[in-house]
Amino acid sequence: MGTPSEFEREKLFSGILYTNERKRDLALSKLVGSFGKIDFISREFSFSSFSDYYGYEMDGEVMRTFVSFENPVDPSEIAKIKLATNEIEAVFSVDGKRCVNIDPGLINRGALLLPTTKPAGHRIALSCGIYIEMTLFWSRGRWNTFPWTYRDFASEGVQLEMKKIRDIYIKARRNSMRKEN
Repeated sequence: MGTPSEFEREKLFSGILYTNERKRDLALSKLVGSFGKIDFISREFSFSSFSDYYGYEMDGEVMRTFVSFENPVDPSEIAKIKLATNEIEAVFSVDGKRCVNIDPGLINRGALLLPTTKPAGHRIALSCGIYIEMTLFWSRGRWNTFPWTYRDFASEGVQLEMKKIRDIYIKARRNSMRKEN
């Protein structure tokens, strides 16, 4: 019989969808207040080039930036983290429409995981109405997709940014393991 132990900490990142850079920056400030120092900011992507899903709600061309946080987190906290980012989104909502959409996620050695409020057959219930899915998996030195992988996460550009975040995580993990030995 296996013995339960604490989960290995994982890399917290967040995708931020926005049409207004000022509101994005204000949301980033709140994220830093909640999750600590940012150690990576990606280039901007046009989310609208992948999907028009948020175009009406956010009124315009929707852009996306990814950030990652310096301090790794206990993955069992991801449902609470998703609820916290939903609260930050609500702060910036106007007349029930979001001005920023914050999608937190986790990167570990072998997977990129995204929490969501939307149930589906490939998603696992966590708690408080939050589900999680493996969106990408790491194998043979690169990210790989599933049939359900979001179109932007399936793109080479986003996968390159996610590799950069994973590289930061792997380096910090190695450094931490050396200090323990």
